[in-house]
Amino acid sequence: MKNTILTFLLMLSTSIMAQKTPFTLLPSGHIVVKAKIEGIEGNFIFDTGAGINLFFNDFVAKLPQKPTSYNFFTGFRATGERIDIPLFRNNEVSFSNKTFKNVPFSSMDMKLPGIDGLISLKMLENTDVVIDYGKNEISFTDASPKSYSKSIDIFLSTQSDDTVDIFTYAVLNNKYKIKVMLDSGAGNNSFWLSDKLINTLGIDPKTMQVIEKESEFNKAVKTKIYKGSIEALSNDYAKIEKPNVLFVENLIYEGKTSLNWIGKKIVISIKNKKIYILE
Repeated sequence: MKNTILTFLLMLSTSIMAQKTPFTLLPSGHIVVKAKIEGIEGNFIFDTGAGINLFFNDFVAKLPQKPTSYNFFTGFRATGERIDIPLFRNNEVSFSNKTFKNVPFSSMDMKLPGIDGLISLKMLENTDVVIDYGKNEISFTDASPKSYSKSIDIFLSTQSDDTVDIFTYAVLNNKYKIKVMLDSGAGNNSFWLSDKLINTLGIDPKTMQVIEKESEFNKAVKTKIYKGSIEALSNDYAKIEKPNVLFVENLIYEGKTSLNWIGKKIVISIKNKKIYILE
């Protein structure tokens, strides 16, 4: 009887760990997931470049208790634009069959049809997350790193222990090694490079289209962007030939890219500082 119970509990544990949650992949390549914040369900973009969970004011108004705080967070967008936002904490966030406690978050007066905010990597510091682009599924795993044969290093950027962003190395034109921020919130096939790299790569700015992008948060802030292409962007396991890239004025990173080019099925492990490529 005892062995039967132990076997059942093991099977139940394995089943729970194997549970997969479907996500919606928008035409733009953005991953939209469902989560419950203080028991209230919403639709959120899974954004590895967000740093912190961010909920739109219309959704925050639905929470059982209106959050209040005198704390605040000052961050900088990739373009260098300063953002000052309030800092709160959630008692409970339920995401992909797992519950997280005491999670930092902020709010902002933004409106995106059908979207209630952004889910970041901050609450996943001790939980490996599997993203399967082929099956449009997200799940968590405790599999041993020894079971994965391919991996790349990631580097963490945190601010006051309230945010987590991830970076990795990428090679431009098979020659120039830079650090790029990995930003699933950019959608698919998004490749931003600092305009400082234009000369490094031997590109004539006069051959590129130049546009000015207005900030979604402050219309007075405009960023100059050079649209062009490079020979290749690669790492040890992936290579994109002749990608279209944006050279962005005042970009605070050497580069910022989407996540999908890394692999079709990947495991992000903050605690091991690795991304494992399964497919």
